[in-house]
This record gives sequence, C-alpha cells and structure tokens, in this order.
Amino acid sequence: MQPDVMSLLLEAGMLLLVGMSVVFLFLTLLIGAVNLIAWACAKFPEEELSVLNQPRNRATPAANQSGISAPVVAAITAAVDQYRRQR
Repeated sequence: MQPDVMSLLLEAGMLLLVGMSVVFLFLTLLIGAVNLIAWACAKFPEEELSVLNQPRNRATPAANQSGISAPVVAAITAAVDQYRRQR
C-alpha cells in the first residue's frame, strides 16, 4: 500500500509543479505584452481624432436630448409634482 501512496504523491507533486510553472509563464508573458504595448503607445502616440476636436451640435432650446419638447416636459413635471403632493 505504501508504494501506491508514494507514487500518487509524486504524481501530484509533478502536476503541481507543472501547473504552477504554466501559470508563472503565462503571467510573465502577459506582463511582458502589457509593457510592450505601453512602450509602443508611448513611442508612437496616436494623433487625436478630428471628430473629438469638432464642437458638438447643440439641441434647440425647445427640445432636450431625447427629442421631447420643453412644454411636454413641463407638463409631465407638473403632473408628477401634483401626484406626489396628493399622496
């Protein structure tokens, strides 16, 4: 019975070492790749997109961003306010 347990422990130890080595290798490669990308981004900075530099079109004062006109928003606000006062 002893040799069987001993061989199982050796196999488990080998599996442990192989697994930890694979994880260590993967993390090392991941850190290297991240550092390489950071170096490349610092060395060759991307120019800003012209879309970001252009001013945004402003919505008309009569409508908000969702396209609902100001009088409708005011009516909904008044209705909600009246409902909350009654409750």
